[in-house]
Amino acid sequence: MLPRAILNLSLLASAILLSACGLSIQPLMPTPLVFTESEVGPLDHIPKAERFKPRRVYYATTRKRDDDFQRIDYGNGESDQVSVGLALVGFGGPDVSWSDLHRYSRQRERERVVDLNLSGVIEAGSFDPADDRSDSPESAVSWLLADLNDSIESARDKDLLIYVHGAKVNFYNACAFAAQLDHFMGRDMTSLAFAWPTRQNIFAYASGGDVRRAYRHAHALTTLLEGLATRTKARRIHIVAWSAGGRVVTEALSELHDRHAKGTSSLRNRFRIGTVYLAAADVPGDEFVAAIPKLDALANRVVVTASDNDGALKSSSIFMGGDVRIGTVRDEPLPPEQAAIVRSAKRLEVIDVSRGSAQRGFDIDGHRYWFDHPWASSDLILAVRSDFGPAERALKKEGHPVLWSLPADYPERLRKRLSRPGVKLRRN
Repeated sequence: MLPRAILNLSLLASAILLSACGLSIQPLMPTPLVFTESEVGPLDHIPKAERFKPRRVYYATTRKRDDDFQRIDYGNGESDQVSVGLALVGFGGPDVSWSDLHRYSRQRERERVVDLNLSGVIEAGSFDPADDRSDSPESAVSWLLADLNDSIESARDKDLLIYVHGAKVNFYNACAFAAQLDHFMGRDMTSLAFAWPTRQNIFAYASGGDVRRAYRHAHALTTLLEGLATRTKARRIHIVAWSAGGRVVTEALSELHDRHAKGTSSLRNRFRIGTVYLAAADVPGDEFVAAIPKLDALANRVVVTASDNDGALKSSSIFMGGDVRIGTVRDEPLPPEQAAIVRSAKRLEVIDVSRGSAQRGFDIDGHRYWFDHPWASSDLILAVRSDFGPAERALKKEGHPVLWSLPADYPERLRKRLSRPGVKLRRN
């Protein structure tokens, strides 16, 4: 097992080595409304000793590692192994100070773009998700699990956040998104990116090839969740999935349920799954409804967001077939048997982000709204970062038992709820 100090030094050395070829991936997402409408910024509470811009993200990937002696990189090839390690994600270039980042992270409008880049990567090792012995103390990833536990124990929030990306992105994108979600969670918890081998080509997905990859590599996420529940001290494990990542997560959690459903203990207590947030998910409705009882048995909360104008999901349904995607608003009601399953779900929340657009004066649309639009990203942050229910998150209850919306007075509602005595954005 590598001591934490040696690991940190190794990561720093790797970051220095790779800083010249760090890749700009994604600009920092717009500041969620929860921070522009409150007197609290995501970085206000960070102690001076921790005020450095880069953020460490753990990763697990079934992408095949490229043969490159200059840097660690994972391409589009499929691997039957799960490689795990650490990535260091930078926030802004050398001309962006901590105080700048602090200010930008509270602003509604920024005077500049803050680019995220991958500054360094350390691969700890790999394991075979089909081999139960890969979880043994002698495995190549044991020291990483020890470091993960150190991170969880030393964090202000003892929860673990897993981000599962969508189609048409690369390994760097997965790490960057995990880092910026972590950033706006207040840098309080430990984060991990699960990177499955989608290709940077929409035709690879539309033709069905990457859809099959999504289902095929969900098995690795199932095994990873088992290992994290067994060998880490995470209080809860939250999962945020975007687009095709919703297929990976739905399949993985269904398999996790089926593997252990015959056990005597509560699956929710055993695996400690907290919030499962499926943003603009490209999951056929009939598949998801069939999985609802399994997700309901595993997670504390399952949140599905849907928009009436998500072009990517509309195209997916038209050109790839299958039922209407859960990330889009249905024109027709569910069949009676499916409607009964949805109504019986105790932990499901469906947020129609388009409902009430006429009263608001704008729609929340597109495929990237969940991080591009401050109203939508605000709810994601609160759903993962706090124990607030949907009403406490300033959402409006609609006619259906599981249906909620972002009302026209959402900013005012949010401001009032956050200003109440004793209300905290951060979970201790």
